[in-house]
Amino acid sequence: MPPRDCAGSGADKGTSELSFIQPGAFDRAQPDAAPPRSLNAALAQGTSGEHAFVSRLLDKDNVARAIDLADAAHYLCLIHGRYPGLIDYAATRSADPYVGKWLSRACEAFVGERALLTRLTVAAGPITSTPGQDRCTSAIINLRGALNALSQSDRQGCALGAAFALVLDWIAIRDVLDLIGERTGLDGRRSTLPAADETRQLAAELSINGAIGRAIGFGASQMLLQHRQLWDMLCERADLRRAQDGF
Repeated sequence: MPPRDCAGSGADKGTSELSFIQPGAFDRAQPDAAPPRSLNAALAQGTSGEHAFVSRLLDKDNVARAIDLADAAHYLCLIHGRYPGLIDYAATRSADPYVGKWLSRACEAFVGERALLTRLTVAAGPITSTPGQDRCTSAIINLRGALNALSQSDRQGCALGAAFALVLDWIAIRDVLDLIGERTGLDGRRSTLPAADETRQLAAELSINGAIGRAIGFGASQMLLQHRQLWDMLCERADLRRAQDGF
């Protein structure tokens, strides 16, 4: 089965513009959107592992193009390759020693993930200019700003929810990174981020307090939203390049 195109992409329309990126594309949820009331509800709205483009990259029957993998490495590094990151900021928002242990382990583990991102970005090589490249750059700056705002929120539980979601969503992202490592001959270290079951359990315990549970759900949903829109952008970029190359 051929790789799937992005819905509504410029490639589908025969244009050379990124139709996806509009002003405010990476803003937080619309005011009238009903926020999820828990971490699990946020995850049910969609994770990276369920995104069509991630599935396309990982499809063993249709080998991903090296340029698409380099694109993914580059933009993931732009978002999550800097210190301090989302989890580091979230760790400054919690005074609970029980939660602090999880955050401390997650912060330490993400040091290794950032190092891996940097190495993979170099190994995968430079990205190729894609129509609308300047708009991609500004969109990524906005996305990073949205994540920074979430991770520094004063609403109790919001930053933590974003950190929970990042750790859980990283499972699928790590599959993409491991594939890039295989394709470039770069061995990646095993992830030491907190386990999914442990993360979900901690979120459930904290969510006994309904207000905190809702804040966790909101923070998680907004983090996942940014990732979904990132994959949307990467998918459209890939489709535009395929159209340019006559695929």
